[in-house]
Amino acid sequence: MKLVLRLTTLALVSVFGFSLFALNHAPAASQDGGGTYRAGFRDGCVQSSLITTCGHRLDATVMQPLAAIRWTADGLQPLLAESWQVEEDGRVFIFNLREGVTWHDGEPFTADDVIFSFNAYANPAVGSRWADKLSQVAGYAEFQAGEADSLVGVTKVDDLTVRVELASPAPLWLELSQIYIVIFPEHILGEVPPEELVGHSFWTNRIGTGPFRWANYEPDQFIELERNADYFLGAPQLERIIYQIYSDANTHVAALENGEIDSIAYETLLLPVTEVGRLLDREGIFVKPTQDAGLPSFLRLNSELDIFADERVRQAMMYAIDRQAIVDSLWEGYARVANTFFPQEWTWAEDMNTYAYDPDRARELLEEAGWDSSREIDFVYHYGDSLSADLIVVMQQYLADVGIIVNPRRLDPAVINEMYLDGSFELGYFALGIGLDPSAGETMIGCGTLLAFSYCNERVDELFDLGLSTADRDERAVYYQEISQILNEEVPAVWLWYQVRPMAFSTRVDGLVEHWQEQPVILFNLPVYNEIETWSVSE
Repeated sequence: MKLVLRLTTLALVSVFGFSLFALNHAPAASQDGGGTYRAGFRDGCVQSSLITTCGHRLDATVMQPLAAIRWTADGLQPLLAESWQVEEDGRVFIFNLREGVTWHDGEPFTADDVIFSFNAYANPAVGSRWADKLSQVAGYAEFQAGEADSLVGVTKVDDLTVRVELASPAPLWLELSQIYIVIFPEHILGEVPPEELVGHSFWTNRIGTGPFRWANYEPDQFIELERNADYFLGAPQLERIIYQIYSDANTHVAALENGEIDSIAYETLLLPVTEVGRLLDREGIFVKPTQDAGLPSFLRLNSELDIFADERVRQAMMYAIDRQAIVDSLWEGYARVANTFFPQEWTWAEDMNTYAYDPDRARELLEEAGWDSSREIDFVYHYGDSLSADLIVVMQQYLADVGIIVNPRRLDPAVINEMYLDGSFELGYFALGIGLDPSAGETMIGCGTLLAFSYCNERVDELFDLGLSTADRDERAVYYQEISQILNEEVPAVWLWYQVRPMAFSTRVDGLVEHWQEQPVILFNLPVYNEIETWSVSE
């Protein structure tokens, strides 16, 4: 089948609107103090920290973890925990909390907040997407099974000391799992029924401990933060941050070009490789054209549905799409074809099936599986850039060529999240940032996790645990290579490619460009410490 390289008919183009009110009515930039940093923000990301996959920048400025990964991806920054001790070969972690830290409403931060937050993430009634980050904590399995009402492994030593005991030694737990767990105010949320935490009004008027306080929120338009003069690492130089919300990629990038924002969102593809040239020579803008995204792209499918239960159907979809041709043309050779989940090459098994383009083999597998070629499949996505639109149309054509009919729809991420929960989700085009470490992939593959959609291989879960049992990468590689082989064969998602993601920033903000020049890979889905309290604006 001929690869379509560029859409030319209006029938294949969707135009997505944007809010003029947001552009004209966001708070005006301040001319005094440290200035205002205006950051582009993706729509649909003002969600609870318990479930968000795209709003964790709010957990780096308003809310905070005990310790956060540094932007250089080579160590941790102590935040709410001033220090910690690791005991019993990585089975016990003692966190020494900072003294004198207060919530933005003036209440003291204590160990009770930590105990409450860890249990909120692990509570099955809450349904946190990040619950698995606590799966190694003693008592987690019993809590999930309803045999306990809290994590026995998380205990209060005193008001400023918390002890976390794991079920078995996991020396990397602090660096690879703890960093996802954001601490919430127990005095505000402690009496909220667990099943109401995710949808609570707190998330649109947050009280945190971070360098910036929540000041104003206009849904679908902007979030305004103001300097926390009492921040424990020192008062920020910036007076304010405005997260400007956009639903349309072109408008988002144009806002950077026009000086309306200082950075584009990195949580979604906004600046395709095909459009980098428009910014390269623009004064006052720094472009990093091929930022490593550590980002596998795939077709996520609901394996709870009968149509996707047979792995031959999933394998047929791999054969049906000429992924190499798409990478060579639409991605201009910058992306890499994916045959498994993990983007880290040290995790790849040597003898994986490469699923070279073979539509005849795809048709054979579909016939063996009893595929109904008249069945139309709902296909959702949230990307608003032109490259993604082209990719989706091309994949739609490849699938139709073997008898799989998909009907693409672009939806708000929050709507897609609701589809996950109510069971109406069928198929979609997505990516998941796991560039930090392959262990991050468990959130989509692990048994019982929301995005696994009933896919469950207990050996995979066992291997994920083993992968965190040692800090030696050569030893870990054996475990992740076996996972790669299993995911290559069972195809719980249709693996497509590993992305690069062009980034662009205004040079007006001191600290912004410098940090992105040093960042080796995009650190998705978690709070990242980037010294934002030291940034300032040069007018």
